Amino acid sequence: MTDKNQPIPPPDALLMELVHGYMVSKALQAAAEIGIADLLADSPRTVEDLARATSTNPSALFRLLRALAARGIFRQNESGCFENTPLSEPMRSGSPDSVRDYLSYTPHDGNIRAWMRFMSVLQTGEPEFVAANGCDLWGYFRQHPDIGEQFDRAMTALTTRSNRVVQEEYDFSSIKTIIDIGGGQGLLLASLLKKYPQMRGALFELPAVVENAKGYIKTQGVADRCEFVAGDAFKSIPAGYDAYVYQHILHDWSDEKCAVLLERCREAIPANGKLIILDAVMAPGNEPHPSKWFDLYMMVALGGRERTEEDFRSLLRNAGFNLTLARPLPVPVGIVEAVPF
Repeated sequence: MTDKNQPIPPPDALLMELVHGYMVSKALQAAAEIGIADLLADSPRTVEDLARATSTNPSALFRLLRALAARGIFRQNESGCFENTPLSEPMRSGSPDSVRDYLSYTPHDGNIRAWMRFMSVLQTGEPEFVAANGCDLWGYFRQHPDIGEQFDRAMTALTTRSNRVVQEEYDFSSIKTIIDIGGGQGLLLASLLKKYPQMRGALFELPAVVENAKGYIKTQGVADRCEFVAGDAFKSIPAGYDAYVYQHILHDWSDEKCAVLLERCREAIPANGKLIILDAVMAPGNEPHPSKWFDLYMMVALGGRERTEEDFRSLLRNAGFNLTLARPLPVPVGIVEAVPF
Protein backbone atom coordinates (compact mmCIF):
# COMPACT_ATOMS: atom_id res chain seq x y z
CA MET A 1 0.00 0.00 0.00
CA THR A 2 1.29 3.46 -0.89
CA ASP A 3 0.05 7.03 -0.58
CA LYS A 4 -2.87 7.43 -2.99
CA ASN A 5 -1.66 10.94 -3.80
CA GLN A 6 1.65 9.62 -5.09
CA PRO A 7 1.91 9.03 -8.85
CA ILE A 8 1.88 5.44 -10.09
CA PRO A 9 5.47 4.45 -10.87
CA PRO A 10 6.36 3.64 -14.49
CA PRO A 11 6.52 -0.07 -15.46
CA ASP A 12 10.31 -0.37 -15.07
CA ALA A 13 10.24 1.19 -11.60
CA LEU A 14 7.27 -0.99 -10.59
CA LEU A 15 9.08 -4.14 -11.69
CA MET A 16 12.14 -3.12 -9.69
CA GLU A 17 9.93 -2.62 -6.66
CA LEU A 18 8.23 -6.00 -7.13
CA VAL A 19 11.53 -7.87 -7.33
CA HIS A 20 12.26 -6.69 -3.79
CA GLY A 21 9.41 -8.87 -2.55
CA TYR A 22 11.76 -11.17 -0.66
CA MET A 23 12.95 -8.16 1.34
CA VAL A 24 9.38 -7.21 2.21
CA SER A 25 8.69 -10.79 3.28
CA LYS A 26 11.66 -10.95 5.65
CA ALA A 27 10.95 -7.44 6.95
CA LEU A 28 7.36 -8.42 7.78
CA GLN A 29 8.62 -11.60 9.45
CA ALA A 30 11.02 -9.63 11.65
CA ALA A 31 8.40 -7.06 12.65
CA ALA A 32 5.93 -9.84 13.47
CA GLU A 33 8.41 -11.88 15.50
CA ILE A 34 9.47 -8.95 17.71
CA GLY A 35 5.83 -7.90 18.16
CA ILE A 36 5.94 -4.28 16.97
CA ALA A 37 2.18 -4.11 16.29
CA ASP A 38 1.43 -5.37 19.81
CA LEU A 39 3.74 -2.75 21.30
CA LEU A 40 1.88 -0.03 19.38
CA ALA A 41 -1.59 -1.31 20.30
CA ASP A 42 -2.33 1.39 22.89
CA SER A 43 -0.39 4.44 21.70
CA PRO A 44 2.42 5.64 19.41
CA ARG A 45 5.96 5.05 20.67
CA THR A 46 9.42 6.32 19.83
CA VAL A 47 11.82 4.05 18.01
CA GLU A 48 14.14 4.23 21.03
CA ASP A 49 11.36 2.93 23.27
CA LEU A 50 10.52 0.18 20.78
CA ALA A 51 14.19 -0.81 20.49
CA ARG A 52 14.50 -1.15 24.26
CA ALA A 53 11.35 -3.28 24.39
CA THR A 54 12.57 -5.59 21.60
CA SER A 55 16.32 -5.69 22.37
CA THR A 56 17.12 -4.33 18.90
CA ASN A 57 19.43 -1.61 17.59
CA PRO A 58 17.53 1.71 17.43
CA SER A 59 19.04 2.75 14.09
CA ALA A 60 18.40 -0.64 12.47
CA LEU A 61 14.85 -0.79 13.83
CA PHE A 62 14.13 2.72 12.57
CA ARG A 63 15.26 1.77 9.07
CA LEU A 64 13.02 -1.32 9.15
CA LEU A 65 9.96 0.63 10.28
CA ARG A 66 10.64 3.46 7.83
CA ALA A 67 10.68 0.97 4.95
CA LEU A 68 7.48 -0.75 6.11
CA ALA A 69 5.79 2.62 6.65
CA ALA A 70 6.50 3.41 2.98
CA ARG A 71 4.22 0.42 2.21
CA GLY A 72 1.51 1.64 4.58
CA ILE A 73 2.55 -0.86 7.27
CA PHE A 74 3.00 1.30 10.40
CA ARG A 75 3.24 5.09 10.20
CA GLN A 76 5.60 7.68 11.58
CA ASN A 77 3.55 10.61 12.89
CA GLU A 78 4.39 14.30 13.09
CA SER A 79 6.21 13.90 16.41
CA GLY A 80 8.45 11.16 14.99
CA CYS A 81 6.74 8.31 16.87
CA PHE A 82 5.51 5.18 15.12
CA GLU A 83 1.90 4.01 15.26
CA ASN A 84 -0.26 1.25 13.81
CA THR A 85 -2.20 1.54 10.56
CA PRO A 86 -5.07 -0.57 9.18
CA LEU A 87 -2.42 -2.75 7.49
CA SER A 88 -0.44 -3.35 10.67
CA GLU A 89 -3.46 -4.01 12.91
CA PRO A 90 -3.75 -7.66 11.72
CA MET A 91 -0.13 -8.12 12.84
CA ARG A 92 -1.31 -7.82 16.45
CA SER A 93 -1.54 -11.14 18.25
CA GLY A 94 -4.84 -10.07 19.82
CA SER A 95 -6.54 -9.08 16.57
CA PRO A 96 -9.54 -11.26 15.61
CA ASP A 97 -8.02 -11.56 12.13
CA SER A 98 -4.43 -11.83 13.29
CA VAL A 99 -1.85 -12.99 10.74
CA ARG A 100 1.14 -12.51 13.02
CA ASP A 101 1.95 -16.24 13.19
CA TYR A 102 1.49 -16.60 9.44
CA LEU A 103 3.94 -13.76 8.77
CA SER A 104 6.45 -15.31 11.18
CA TYR A 105 6.13 -18.77 9.64
CA THR A 106 5.99 -18.26 5.88
CA PRO A 107 9.50 -16.93 5.11
CA HIS A 108 11.31 -19.44 7.35
CA ASP A 109 14.74 -20.56 6.19
CA GLY A 110 13.56 -23.94 4.89
CA ASN A 111 11.04 -22.30 2.56
CA ILE A 112 13.58 -19.74 1.38
CA ARG A 113 16.14 -22.45 0.59
CA ALA A 114 13.54 -24.28 -1.50
CA TRP A 115 12.72 -21.11 -3.44
CA MET A 116 16.39 -20.61 -4.18
CA ARG A 117 16.00 -23.69 -6.41
CA PHE A 118 12.99 -22.32 -8.30
CA MET A 119 14.67 -22.58 -11.71
CA SER A 120 15.03 -26.31 -11.15
CA VAL A 121 11.31 -26.54 -10.34
CA LEU A 122 10.55 -24.78 -13.62
CA GLN A 123 12.78 -27.18 -15.55
CA THR A 124 11.52 -30.41 -13.98
CA GLY A 125 8.08 -29.57 -12.60
CA GLU A 126 9.11 -31.30 -9.37
CA PRO A 127 9.23 -29.77 -5.85
CA GLU A 128 12.62 -28.85 -4.42
CA PHE A 129 12.02 -28.67 -0.65
CA VAL A 130 13.63 -32.07 -0.02
CA ALA A 131 16.65 -31.33 -2.21
CA ALA A 132 17.11 -27.97 -0.49
CA ASN A 133 16.68 -29.18 3.10
CA GLY A 134 17.43 -32.90 3.17
CA CYS A 135 13.89 -33.78 4.31
CA ASP A 136 10.29 -33.04 3.41
CA LEU A 137 8.29 -30.25 5.03
CA TRP A 138 6.89 -32.45 7.79
CA GLY A 139 10.36 -33.81 8.58
CA TYR A 140 11.61 -30.23 8.71
CA PHE A 141 9.00 -29.45 11.37
CA ARG A 142 10.22 -32.42 13.43
CA GLN A 143 13.79 -31.17 13.17
CA HIS A 144 12.74 -27.58 13.92
CA PRO A 145 9.85 -27.84 16.40
CA ASP A 146 9.69 -24.06 16.81
CA ILE A 147 8.89 -23.72 13.09
CA GLY A 148 6.38 -26.56 13.39
CA GLU A 149 4.65 -24.73 16.25
CA GLN A 150 4.56 -21.53 14.18
CA PHE A 151 2.98 -23.50 11.34
CA ASP A 152 0.32 -24.97 13.64
CA ARG A 153 -0.55 -21.54 15.05
CA ALA A 154 -0.62 -19.99 11.59
CA MET A 155 -2.93 -22.69 10.22
CA THR A 156 -5.18 -22.44 13.28
CA ALA A 157 -5.59 -18.69 12.76
CA LEU A 158 -6.28 -19.04 9.04
CA THR A 159 -8.64 -21.98 9.52
CA THR A 160 -10.61 -20.23 12.27
CA ARG A 161 -11.33 -17.29 9.96
CA SER A 162 -12.04 -19.54 6.97
CA ASN A 163 -14.44 -21.68 8.99
CA ARG A 164 -16.56 -18.64 9.84
CA VAL A 165 -16.87 -17.68 6.19
CA VAL A 166 -17.50 -21.26 5.02
CA GLN A 167 -20.37 -21.67 7.47
CA GLU A 168 -21.89 -18.38 6.31
CA GLU A 169 -21.72 -19.49 2.67
CA TYR A 170 -22.66 -23.18 2.87
CA ASP A 171 -25.67 -24.80 4.55
CA PHE A 172 -24.66 -27.89 6.54
CA SER A 173 -28.05 -28.18 8.30
CA SER A 174 -29.28 -31.24 6.36
CA ILE A 175 -26.19 -33.29 7.25
CA LYS A 176 -26.67 -35.71 10.13
CA THR A 177 -23.29 -37.46 10.04
CA ILE A 178 -20.03 -35.97 8.77
CA ILE A 179 -16.43 -37.17 8.66
CA ASP A 180 -13.48 -34.82 8.38
CA ILE A 181 -10.64 -36.55 6.52
CA GLY A 182 -7.26 -35.27 7.70
CA GLY A 183 -9.02 -32.79 9.99
CA GLY A 184 -6.05 -32.02 12.24
CA GLN A 185 -7.08 -31.26 15.79
CA GLY A 186 -10.71 -30.84 14.74
CA LEU A 187 -11.27 -27.09 14.43
CA LEU A 188 -13.81 -27.39 11.60
CA LEU A 189 -15.55 -30.43 13.03
CA ALA A 190 -15.92 -28.90 16.49
CA SER A 191 -17.34 -25.67 15.06
CA LEU A 192 -19.90 -27.62 13.00
CA LEU A 193 -20.96 -29.80 15.92
CA LYS A 194 -21.45 -26.73 18.09
CA LYS A 195 -23.57 -25.00 15.45
CA TYR A 196 -25.67 -28.07 14.55
CA PRO A 197 -26.76 -30.00 17.66
CA GLN A 198 -28.36 -32.75 15.55
CA MET A 199 -25.07 -33.54 13.82
CA ARG A 200 -22.64 -36.32 14.72
CA GLY A 201 -19.08 -36.28 13.48
CA ALA A 202 -15.92 -38.29 13.05
CA LEU A 203 -12.32 -37.17 12.78
CA PHE A 204 -10.12 -39.34 10.56
CA GLU A 205 -6.41 -38.76 11.04
CA LEU A 206 -3.05 -40.39 11.61
CA PRO A 207 -2.78 -42.09 15.02
CA ALA A 208 -0.57 -39.44 16.67
CA VAL A 209 -2.82 -36.61 15.46
CA VAL A 210 -5.96 -38.37 16.71
CA GLU A 211 -4.59 -38.52 20.23
CA ASN A 212 -3.90 -34.77 20.23
CA ALA A 213 -7.30 -33.99 18.75
CA LYS A 214 -9.21 -35.79 21.50
CA GLY A 215 -8.15 -33.19 24.04
CA TYR A 216 -9.18 -30.26 21.86
CA ILE A 217 -12.58 -31.75 20.99
CA LYS A 218 -13.22 -32.31 24.69
CA THR A 219 -12.51 -28.65 25.47
CA GLN A 220 -15.15 -27.68 22.91
CA GLY A 221 -17.87 -29.64 24.69
CA VAL A 222 -18.79 -31.89 21.75
CA ALA A 223 -16.86 -35.08 22.57
CA ASP A 224 -20.12 -36.97 23.14
CA ARG A 225 -21.05 -36.50 19.45
CA CYS A 226 -17.61 -37.12 17.97
CA GLU A 227 -15.73 -40.32 17.24
CA PHE A 228 -12.07 -40.65 16.33
CA VAL A 229 -10.71 -42.99 13.68
CA ALA A 230 -7.01 -43.49 13.04
CA GLY A 231 -5.83 -44.54 9.61
CA ASP A 232 -4.29 -43.65 6.27
CA ALA A 233 -6.59 -41.94 3.76
CA PHE A 234 -4.56 -43.31 0.86
CA LYS A 235 -5.46 -46.85 1.92
CA SER A 236 -9.06 -46.74 3.14
CA ILE A 237 -11.67 -44.39 4.57
CA PRO A 238 -14.59 -45.30 6.88
CA ALA A 239 -17.87 -45.84 5.03
CA GLY A 240 -21.43 -44.68 5.57
CA TYR A 241 -21.37 -40.96 6.43
CA ASP A 242 -23.68 -38.35 4.91
CA ALA A 243 -20.81 -36.00 4.11
CA TYR A 244 -17.06 -36.37 3.61
CA VAL A 245 -14.85 -33.30 4.03
CA TYR A 246 -11.34 -32.63 2.72
CA GLN A 247 -10.10 -29.28 4.06
CA HIS A 248 -6.63 -28.03 3.06
CA ILE A 249 -5.81 -31.57 1.88
CA LEU A 250 -6.09 -31.95 -1.89
CA HIS A 251 -3.98 -28.87 -2.64
CA ASP A 252 -1.03 -30.57 -0.94
CA TRP A 253 -0.94 -33.27 -3.60
CA SER A 254 -0.47 -33.84 -7.31
CA ASP A 255 -3.43 -34.86 -9.47
CA GLU A 256 -2.19 -38.47 -9.35
CA LYS A 257 -2.14 -38.52 -5.53
CA CYS A 258 -5.50 -36.73 -5.35
CA ALA A 259 -6.98 -39.36 -7.64
CA VAL A 260 -6.12 -42.00 -5.04
CA LEU A 261 -7.64 -39.97 -2.19
CA LEU A 262 -10.82 -39.40 -4.19
CA GLU A 263 -11.07 -43.05 -5.19
CA ARG A 264 -10.87 -44.07 -1.53
CA CYS A 265 -13.64 -41.58 -0.79
CA ARG A 266 -15.75 -42.87 -3.69
CA GLU A 267 -15.46 -46.40 -2.27
CA ALA A 268 -16.73 -45.22 1.13
CA ILE A 269 -19.40 -42.64 0.35
CA PRO A 270 -23.09 -43.67 0.18
CA ALA A 271 -25.03 -43.14 -3.07
CA ASN A 272 -26.78 -40.10 -1.56
CA GLY A 273 -23.69 -38.73 0.17
CA LYS A 274 -21.86 -35.45 -0.43
CA LEU A 275 -18.16 -34.74 -0.84
CA ILE A 276 -17.17 -31.26 0.38
CA ILE A 277 -13.73 -29.95 -0.55
CA LEU A 278 -12.49 -26.79 1.17
CA ASP A 279 -9.61 -25.62 -1.01
CA ALA A 280 -9.12 -22.48 -3.06
CA VAL A 281 -11.12 -22.18 -6.29
CA MET A 282 -8.81 -20.18 -8.54
CA ALA A 283 -10.09 -17.50 -10.88
CA PRO A 284 -9.29 -18.34 -14.51
CA GLY A 285 -7.21 -16.27 -16.92
CA ASN A 286 -5.67 -13.01 -15.77
CA GLU A 287 -8.01 -12.42 -12.85
CA PRO A 288 -6.02 -11.69 -9.67
CA HIS A 289 -6.39 -14.17 -6.83
CA PRO A 290 -4.03 -14.92 -3.92
CA SER A 291 -4.39 -18.64 -4.63
CA LYS A 292 -2.24 -18.19 -7.73
CA TRP A 293 0.71 -17.45 -5.47
CA PHE A 294 -0.25 -20.23 -3.04
CA ASP A 295 -0.17 -22.45 -6.11
CA LEU A 296 3.49 -21.59 -6.73
CA TYR A 297 4.29 -22.37 -3.10
CA MET A 298 2.62 -25.77 -3.42
CA MET A 299 4.61 -26.44 -6.57
CA VAL A 300 7.94 -25.57 -4.93
CA ALA A 301 7.43 -27.13 -1.50
CA LEU A 302 5.09 -30.09 -1.85
CA GLY A 303 4.39 -30.88 -5.49
CA GLY A 304 0.74 -29.98 -4.95
CA ARG A 305 -1.38 -27.30 -6.62
CA GLU A 306 -4.36 -25.00 -6.28
CA ARG A 307 -7.14 -25.66 -8.80
CA THR A 308 -9.74 -23.94 -10.94
CA GLU A 309 -13.37 -25.05 -11.21
CA GLU A 310 -12.51 -26.96 -14.39
CA ASP A 311 -9.54 -28.63 -12.68
CA PHE A 312 -11.87 -29.86 -9.94
CA ARG A 313 -14.50 -30.96 -12.42
CA SER A 314 -12.03 -33.14 -14.32
CA LEU A 315 -10.41 -34.57 -11.20
CA LEU A 316 -13.78 -35.44 -9.66
CA ARG A 317 -15.28 -36.91 -12.84
CA ASN A 318 -12.36 -39.30 -13.18
CA ALA A 319 -12.96 -40.49 -9.61
CA GLY A 320 -16.72 -41.05 -10.08
CA PHE A 321 -18.15 -37.72 -8.85
CA ASN A 322 -20.24 -34.98 -10.43
CA LEU A 323 -19.28 -31.44 -9.48
CA THR A 324 -22.33 -29.60 -8.10
CA LEU A 325 -20.73 -26.45 -6.63
CA ALA A 326 -17.46 -24.54 -6.98
CA ARG A 327 -17.57 -21.25 -5.11
CA PRO A 328 -14.56 -18.96 -4.58
CA LEU A 329 -14.46 -17.17 -1.22
CA PRO A 330 -12.57 -14.11 0.10
CA VAL A 331 -10.45 -16.39 2.30
CA PRO A 332 -7.73 -18.98 1.50
CA VAL A 333 -10.37 -21.64 0.73
CA GLY A 334 -13.36 -21.99 -1.55
CA ILE A 335 -16.23 -24.47 -1.39
CA VAL A 336 -16.40 -27.40 -3.79
CA GLU A 337 -19.29 -29.87 -3.55
CA ALA A 338 -19.64 -33.14 -5.46
CA VAL A 339 -21.91 -36.19 -5.44
CA PRO A 340 -21.20 -39.73 -6.60
CA PHE A 341 -22.53 -41.01 -9.91
